[in-house]
Amino acid sequence: MTAQDDIRATSRDYGFSARDAKGRRRTGVLRAATHIEATRQLRDQGLIPIAINAIAHGSAVKTAKKRGSLFKGRKTTTRLSARNKADFVARLANLAVARISIDRALRIMAEGETGAIATAAQKLRMHIREGGGFADGLATATGIDDTATLALVRGAETSGELDVAQATAAGILEQRLMEARRIVTGLHYPSRLLIVSIVSVGVIMVAIIPQFRPLVEDRMEFVPILGRAVFALSGTLAAIWPLLLTGLIALGAAFAWLHRKGKAGAVISRVAARLPMVRDLIERNHAMMALHILGALLKRDVTLSESLRVVGATAPAGRIRDAIKDVSRAVADGAPLAASFAKTKIFAPSAVEMLRIGEETGALEDMATRAATEMREASDRALERFLALIQPAMLVIVGTLVGVRLYALFSAIIAVNQVAF
Repeated sequence: MTAQDDIRATSRDYGFSARDAKGRRRTGVLRAATHIEATRQLRDQGLIPIAINAIAHGSAVKTAKKRGSLFKGRKTTTRLSARNKADFVARLANLAVARISIDRALRIMAEGETGAIATAAQKLRMHIREGGGFADGLATATGIDDTATLALVRGAETSGELDVAQATAAGILEQRLMEARRIVTGLHYPSRLLIVSIVSVGVIMVAIIPQFRPLVEDRMEFVPILGRAVFALSGTLAAIWPLLLTGLIALGAAFAWLHRKGKAGAVISRVAARLPMVRDLIERNHAMMALHILGALLKRDVTLSESLRVVGATAPAGRIRDAIKDVSRAVADGAPLAASFAKTKIFAPSAVEMLRIGEETGALEDMATRAATEMREASDRALERFLALIQPAMLVIVGTLVGVRLYALFSAIIAVNQVAF
């Protein structure tokens, strides 16, 4: 039996749904050894794969069963931070590119590291030695539950391009960290300034203004309205400041606990997302990451419908996830990808135009990546504008808060002195 006979014997039929350069829907059956090879055959024909499902013997095309979860399994006790997870995948990718086997690479990481990464490497190595899959091991043994990473690794286990898939996954994880760091760094100075202003105003209201209250207590009717309001608020705060301080300490302890659990960033994002300017900035970054992941998955020969499902599962809850799910449903019903993205009113028109060009030319994966790059540049400009506005605005707010209280205090003293003379 020749090598071609061996390949033919292991091949199977795949039912496919795809779209050509003119946007027409194409369906049919092809024969290939793997799901990845079937995807490549369609791309070689100038088609954009939407869905590819294996056909069981003696049956018609069956809809692929949805995975209940990409990371079902035993619960991991290894706790890797987001930074650790990106480093873990990146180091595995570097060792894989050097043609080092997975078992040896994990042994090197387990012996050359200490802490969570070494423990995770040892657990993953034992999982694989016991016969488990690499992608399943990432989820159950190390706690890497990123949907895009697991989808890339699962596809690479079939195609054999595990080193490339790991490098792509590491790039996605690193890009997420960079985007989060950019936003956190941008909000770092304004948040500190806000805390200082709250403390300063609190000290003035609780410790300073009550010292002047005996001077105006008997002549409060002659004090201007603003002064009376400040003295009333100061009295209330002076009476309950122990409760307020206890609450602030409890809030700080809760935040420290969330930080140790790795959940503080999500809480800050949800709170910040309620502010109009910050919400727009965060949505721009989420939209950019969605396009970046879509392009990376398509380059690894993941079908369009599966790529959209993974992007939707990866996106944070909110408008972006809802928009991706709407796009996924529309594409499954036969709508063009670019037109579906345009209807969401979230993605930049230039990005939608690039997706349309990608559909027409058959280079959707490249154009999705270019669209993500353009949206990143637009997000950088938006962040610069935000920082240029928020910092002086915070200074104005702090100055106004302190100035109003000092004005109310001194106007009350002047009014009482005028009455006395």
